[in-house]
Amino acid sequence: MIGSSLIDSSVWIKYLFDAGCKEIIETEEQNYISVLSLFEIKLKLLKKNVKKDEVKEMIEFIKKKNIVLELNEKISEHAAELAFEKNLPAIDSIIYSTSIKNNLILITLDNDFRGLDKAKVL
Repeated sequence: MIGSSLIDSSVWIKYLFDAGCKEIIETEEQNYISVLSLFEIKLKLLKKNVKKDEVKEMIEFIKKKNIVLELNEKISEHAAELAFEKNLPAIDSIIYSTSIKNNLILITLDNDFRGLDKAKVL
């Protein structure tokens, strides 16, 4: 997985709503996504009143473009340490821990990750 990226929900939301971040999403490289990012994206789509069939299509598209990484005990425990040490919100710390534990670079638009090792804030 070295050299690959974990794509944060913020990047996907920019792509889905504004057609931004195409250079990241529309690539042939294998990328990854946290299962919690799928949650955040689907929730955002539902809050924006996107039709349920369109939501389903968008989520399926995301899953086809990425390998979905599940939450496990190691990620969870490491995330708690990160939340404490870096003062990160719970979901952000889990997503960041997922990237670290899988040796991935986190690609995000979220400033909560600014200054963190192995996180690239666009």
